[in-house]
Amino acid sequence: MEGKKAIWWEDEREMAELIWCAAYLDRIIAPWSIEQPGQSEATSSNDKEDNRSSGSGEETPPPGAIEPTLPVAYPENIDRPMQTSPKRDSVESDRSSPVRVPDPFPIPEPTAISKAILPLARRVPGLRADELDIEVTVERTAEAGGLPMLAFRPPLERWLEVHLLIDRSPPMEFWGDLAGGMTTLFRWQGFFRDVRVWWFETGENEARLLSGAGQIERNPRSLVAPSGNRLFIVLTDTLGKAWRSRSAFATLADLGKKHPVTIAHIFPQELWQRTALEGAILRPLIAPGPASANAILQVGERLRTKQILYRFPIFNLSPAHFATWAKFIAGSGGNSIQGVLIRSTTAGVDMGETGEEEAAATGAESPEELLRGFLIDASPLARELAKVLAAVPLIPPVMRLAQRRFLPDSKHWHLAEVFFSGLVQKSIFSPEGATVTDAWYDFYPGIRQLLLADSANRRTIDIWRGIGDYIRDHYGEFRDFSALIPNPQGSLEDAVSDRSLYFAEVDAAVFRTWGGEYADIAQNIEERVRQRKQEILTPEKLLKFPFETLYVNKRGEITKREPLEAYYYEEPLGEGIEPLTMVAIPGGTFLMGSPGEKDDYEREKPQHPVSVSAFYLSQTPITRAQWRFVANLPREGKDLDPDPARFKESDNNPVECVSWYDAIEFCARLSRHRGKNYRLPSEAEWEYACRAGTTTPFHFGETITAELANYYSSRVYQQEKAKESPQKTTPVRSYPPNAFGLYDMHGNVWEWCLDPWHDDYQGAPPTDGSVWDEKNIDNRYENLLNSINELLTDGRFCVARGGSWGGNPVICRSAFRSYSHYRRDIRITDDGFRVVCVFGRTL
Repeated sequence: MEGKKAIWWEDEREMAELIWCAAYLDRIIAPWSIEQPGQSEATSSNDKEDNRSSGSGEETPPPGAIEPTLPVAYPENIDRPMQTSPKRDSVESDRSSPVRVPDPFPIPEPTAISKAILPLARRVPGLRADELDIEVTVERTAEAGGLPMLAFRPPLERWLEVHLLIDRSPPMEFWGDLAGGMTTLFRWQGFFRDVRVWWFETGENEARLLSGAGQIERNPRSLVAPSGNRLFIVLTDTLGKAWRSRSAFATLADLGKKHPVTIAHIFPQELWQRTALEGAILRPLIAPGPASANAILQVGERLRTKQILYRFPIFNLSPAHFATWAKFIAGSGGNSIQGVLIRSTTAGVDMGETGEEEAAATGAESPEELLRGFLIDASPLARELAKVLAAVPLIPPVMRLAQRRFLPDSKHWHLAEVFFSGLVQKSIFSPEGATVTDAWYDFYPGIRQLLLADSANRRTIDIWRGIGDYIRDHYGEFRDFSALIPNPQGSLEDAVSDRSLYFAEVDAAVFRTWGGEYADIAQNIEERVRQRKQEILTPEKLLKFPFETLYVNKRGEITKREPLEAYYYEEPLGEGIEPLTMVAIPGGTFLMGSPGEKDDYEREKPQHPVSVSAFYLSQTPITRAQWRFVANLPREGKDLDPDPARFKESDNNPVECVSWYDAIEFCARLSRHRGKNYRLPSEAEWEYACRAGTTTPFHFGETITAELANYYSSRVYQQEKAKESPQKTTPVRSYPPNAFGLYDMHGNVWEWCLDPWHDDYQGAPPTDGSVWDEKNIDNRYENLLNSINELLTDGRFCVARGGSWGGNPVICRSAFRSYSHYRRDIRITDDGFRVVCVFGRTL
């Protein structure tokens, strides 16, 4: 027994770790909770000392400061049993996800990874000797003849403090579960002194470091600690713009001067050529000692370049790679790992878009060409996975479940190959405002049918039915998976929601491969889906355009450039005339009116919340060419001057000298000509569209400048420089757009709104964005063709917005409301308008 006991306790360290694993195994492998944490822990005094020593003047946020935005498991809720919700009605809000099942733990083999990184769990002596050393105390006391001689030693404490930098760019949104899994994996093992999480924003050309739910920007230098016990791990797919511009690498290289910085890449090496690592030099890196900073890592092979190269160890999310990396960090010297060497310049780097942009660029290809391009480059498992996904709804949780059920040997990067292949697009049925992981997707037209045709019918049936069984068997109740599954003997159940139609579209594709009676059912379903799509999106085609909007400070200096994109459709207006571009404005809630801005007016108060439904708004004020075309259409209620404008330098100048009545007649004629309901915007719609999510006096910031708008720029609003103004209208799109992609919202011409004048917002202004008119009993604004005569005899004052080419800065603000001399029949040289179209639901 004595011998066995000695053998059993031969490795006390391993025994302790085994006991720990037994106690905490559920916390490692349990699915991470979707509940949000409460209060964060306080920052330790040691960390504050490190921050002060770094010379940055900034403090590192408290441990877990970013957790409110990351779905991570916490001790207070990780062991709480999941409650099965009661079965829901088949009719559910369009904003709900059609499938609500918890994913398995997102990182594969978490227990193996935990064991792989055990070398990092070492303990080292602390800084202060404040722990009683009993053995030395006994020896010294005995030597002193019984006189107590106390001896102290530094206590052992955990070696490293881990900082996780979670990449946040549009493509990385798909991997939000991996971010939560990494955080859970590192935090609840107890291997490290602390685990902190940061957002590493790489969606723009300049990388930024953000912390906390408030998204506070931090200086990366504030993370440098003199003690050198910090380990940085960056979870990324290196697809963001900041990686391609080298800004992200430069930021990490600054941290790597004092600390080890490792890239944890989502994709395997064979997929790196599709990311910003395409031009990287691959070499082994050798560490001269434990936790060596990147700057002192040695390159294992000779380099034939004298350029400055950033050095980064890199590994993938597999136990073998984790083990290699842990030994590299913990080794006493000579350990090596795969590394990437990145040139510090951007020469020869493609700065183009990725992900959805690439998919959009390939949209002109036929389905056969798209699929052929994917099959040429894809791995064998990715090709098989595409066939599996062709038989299920493309919702990320369902995609992952189908992958695990029918291709268990495939990895998460095989799913990435399919998702980012250019074969997938967002479904028109997808809930508005859904995140990437909650959105609904579909293959481009024709792709699903080609994939199903290349798969055996029996296998398609197994996949189609098996995914439902798998969800039920592994996660309990078969809830929220109400696919519309008809059969030849039964009646086709009416589609009760877009969710049902979304599932039915997948069903129809599967049924068509079976032929016979099922093909007839498929045709019936497809017709219902087509009709609903036509209701949702009346324009034949929505287009997407990229643009850049600017933001300035009170001095008029540009503080930010934000690349964005917007959806729109074009209304043709005749040969040689620029089409009317109608931009999709998403619905939302905003505060209407002035919060107390400089030089504001009582007519802009009180500020109040308004919820606006989605609509389309013309991208610019109506131009002279567009006006001329419509003015020559048949009369609806009054005559129109085909060319009323005073400033005639260009057909693309906004039309002016048009009255409110003229604008109403224009909308009625355009509605008749194009078969849609066009009208002027309500005041609420106009201000919501102008602000585009901002709360500053102007959509580009605190002030206005001559480089941003056409107004009387000789007057100064804040601290900007005064400049001479054009003193006339300028062609539309001469100045930067706002965040919705709308041009000339400040200045150029006043823009008519539908609302009759009210002296302020006291009383009962609508909170839904509609027209504020107590006489609007029969909703006469919804279809101008039905109420044109009534509107053309309404003599009340009305409202104009936006300022003009001759307006002072203060009256060009988003909140400003003008009524002076604004009778509905008046025509002056700075009055124009833009139009609204509302139908169905926009993307």
